[in-house]
Amino acid sequence: MYLEHFQLHTSPFREEIDSEVFFPEADREYICEQLEADIKNNRVFIKLLGGEGSGKTLLCKVLAGRLPDDFEVLYVDNPTGSFDDLLRFVCLDLGMAPGGEQADLTAELHRQLQRRQKYGRRVVLIIDDAEKIFLATLERLLRLSCETGATSTLTLLLAGRPGLDANLQQLTVYCTGVDVEYGYALEPMSREETGRYLTYRLSTAGCNSLEHRDIFTGEAIDKIFASALGNPRMTNILAEEALQKSCSEKSFLVLLDHVDAGPDKHITGERAGGWAAIFSGKGKQFVVAGAVFLLFALVFFFFQHQDKTTIPASDKQAPVTASEGVTPPVAEPATVPLPPASGKEKRPAQKKTVNINHSEAKRVPSTAEGKKNPIFVRQNGVKKQVARSKVPAKREGNRLFQERLRASAEWLAGAYRGQYTIQLMMLSSQQAEENVKKLLVQRDYFAVIDKLHILRKKTNPPTLFVFYGTYPSMDAARQVRNNMPLFLRKHHPYALSIADALTKTED
Repeated sequence: MYLEHFQLHTSPFREEIDSEVFFPEADREYICEQLEADIKNNRVFIKLLGGEGSGKTLLCKVLAGRLPDDFEVLYVDNPTGSFDDLLRFVCLDLGMAPGGEQADLTAELHRQLQRRQKYGRRVVLIIDDAEKIFLATLERLLRLSCETGATSTLTLLLAGRPGLDANLQQLTVYCTGVDVEYGYALEPMSREETGRYLTYRLSTAGCNSLEHRDIFTGEAIDKIFASALGNPRMTNILAEEALQKSCSEKSFLVLLDHVDAGPDKHITGERAGGWAAIFSGKGKQFVVAGAVFLLFALVFFFFQHQDKTTIPASDKQAPVTASEGVTPPVAEPATVPLPPASGKEKRPAQKKTVNINHSEAKRVPSTAEGKKNPIFVRQNGVKKQVARSKVPAKREGNRLFQERLRASAEWLAGAYRGQYTIQLMMLSSQQAEENVKKLLVQRDYFAVIDKLHILRKKTNPPTLFVFYGTYPSMDAARQVRNNMPLFLRKHHPYALSIADALTKTED
């Protein structure tokens, strides 16, 4: 365990929200002070914008702890229900009797606020992940915040991703009594602030600042910043894994090679696709990829000049096909143009991708323009034709998505056997299904697709849950979660029982 190795009393980059560990730089302290002043000055509405992992939740919890005792803070962290659901939660938290849930909730809220106004108390309603609020609910919330009787007692603070701002802009015409422009935005940390952030987190975990103040070398900090781009959550994930790797190598410094940024963390990596993803990696990958490409080109031209004959009609050997989804171990799939179906018919050339097993195949010669040559490979020195009808199709996100939906029905049987799983993500938007389909065809996610389970919840907008694996106990699930690769951990996954997962997705 690296805690003993680095003489720490707790994990410095743990993902649990701790309001006692609040990095004041990158304008975080300034924004917190401004929010506190706004609330004390009876501002009706405030918005706090920031990307995923920028620290909105932590700042809201720090703010709640700083407000005086005459402020009652109500915190909502998953506002996916209706306006009535939200209002019922607020009223119950303010003291409404459980039997009064069928009453006029708006009138009940006004009664609760008037009681507090009488004693000089105020209510602060903080809604986190506010970009998930349905537009109809958001409109009614804004109207409620500026109604007579509530303006002097209730402050509404919405914290969310930039999508929240777009939703608010749509409602400006209908909610003219609220200044939806007023608020603050959390910006990423700079390179220098990232370095000080790492030192700060280490010191709060018990690191001796004089003895081990430079655990992260300058090169390691540069790499963390280049990958995380100043995002606190991603910085925590990279730093945590770097400390573990440094400890495993018995080092008391985090060096450049200890930071595993991963190919999907580079702008020129997986997003570019194909060879660009290979050449954007480490220097060794560049050299290997270059050598493979050169060798492939030499073999191609050699056979292009040495063997121009076609396969005899008497050759009845079975065609060689590649299994779908198998990535070639040496080079990218070869792309060869298909000739027109007949001499009379002039159709534009089409392309199909052929995944070739390079342990057996020697070459895939390009079809000469205007000729009807079939596709050939060589196996054990014998030239064989690849049946065009057997060429595997490109990974289709829609097909993979439907397959995982069907497989998840059987997976749910684990709910009755007391098994556990890991929730990877919850997506609630009109584009949720398309976003999941795009993930499934990516190389990293396709490699673990058998462990991915997708459940739908009929909401508006649609909600999708993605779970990972099945485990016999909570400890087993947590152990897998702690050792997940970075591309999965960036979703902030957590372990839960399959029964609880089913409850969350019930309509």
